[in-house]
Amino acid sequence: MSPQEIKHLKLNRIYKALLSLLADYPLSDITVSTLCRNAGVSRTYYYRNYKSMQEIIARHQEMAIKSYLRILPHAARMDFAQLMTAYFQLMQRQSTETALLINAGLTNTLIKTFRTVYLFLLEQKIINPSNKRQRNQYFASFIAGAVISIQIQWISGGMKETPAEMGKILNNIF
Repeated sequence: MSPQEIKHLKLNRIYKALLSLLADYPLSDITVSTLCRNAGVSRTYYYRNYKSMQEIIARHQEMAIKSYLRILPHAARMDFAQLMTAYFQLMQRQSTETALLINAGLTNTLIKTFRTVYLFLLEQKIINPSNKRQRNQYFASFIAGAVISIQIQWISGGMKETPAEMGKILNNIF
C-alpha cells in the first residue's frame, strides 16, 4: 500500500470513528484519547496530522468531494449547474453523515470545506466562472454559506428535489 493510500485509510478510520462518537456525544465531550482508541490510531498520529477534530471533518469532506468530482464523466470544465448537480449527488449519498455533522453544530466546518473546494476548482480551472465576481474570494465565502444553507434545508426537507433539480435551482439563483 502506498503512503498516500495509508494516509487516506487512516483519515477514513478517524473520520468514521468521529462520526460514530458524534452520534452519541457532543463534540465537546469527545477526547482525543477516545477518538484515537476508537479509530485504532495513535495520539501521536492525531497530533502530528490534525489541529482539531473539525480539521478531520474538513479534510475528509474535501477528499470526498475532490475524489467524487474526479470520477465524474465530464469535459475538462464544468459549468455551475453541473458542479451543483455533482455536489448534490454526493451530498445525497452522504446525507446521513451530513445531518449528523449539522446536528453536532459543525455547519461552519462544512462551509469552510465547500469554500476550500470551490477555490480549488477555480484554481484548477475545472469550473469556468461566467464573470469576474465568481473569482472573488468573498464570493467564494458567500456562495459556500449559501450552498450549505440550501443543502441543510434540502436535507431537513427530505431531499424531495433531485440533485439535477438542485443544480438548476442553484444555477438560477446565482
